[in-house]
Amino acid sequence: MSYLPDFWLAWSRHEDLLREAGRERLAKRLRRAREARGEEPPAGDARAAGRTDVRRGLAEDASRVAALLELHGIPRWVAFEERFIVAERGGRVVAVLRFRQDLRRLYLGLLVTDPRAEEAPLAVGLYVGARTVARELGVREIRARTRRHGAHLARAGYRKGREGWRLDVEPG
Repeated sequence: MSYLPDFWLAWSRHEDLLREAGRERLAKRLRRAREARGEEPPAGDARAAGRTDVRRGLAEDASRVAALLELHGIPRWVAFEERFIVAERGGRVVAVLRFRQDLRRLYLGLLVTDPRAEEAPLAVGLYVGARTVARELGVREIRARTRRHGAHLARAGYRKGREGWRLDVEPG
């Protein structure tokens, strides 16, 4: 009969974990609904404090970008030779989007996110942020080719065409 208290403790812990997981799922749904409506998160929300900034990568970001790329098996030198749009949260680079440009277009390439972060909102944020970078660089069109991130591109306002995804940029 000594196994009964152990069983009861394990069952009780299992129930606690299920309740906690349910609360997390509900909180996530609520955050997504607020984001869809364009509402700001409440002041006490951890996401409000950990807001993600999307911007053009700077030379000082290279070592942090290299560390993120290395998590995915990409050589560190890529961070120092390529140009990136970065998503930064709390001083940490949590996602990067590689780009190149010519006189008329910005071409988007490799997208890498921190494995501990949720990819979808970061990817959409980077693709939306590419518009600002394109305006800064004076280009009028963004092109992207990807099989994996089509849903993120669509959510960011890109259109699918014969030659990949495309977004026209209004002059800033």
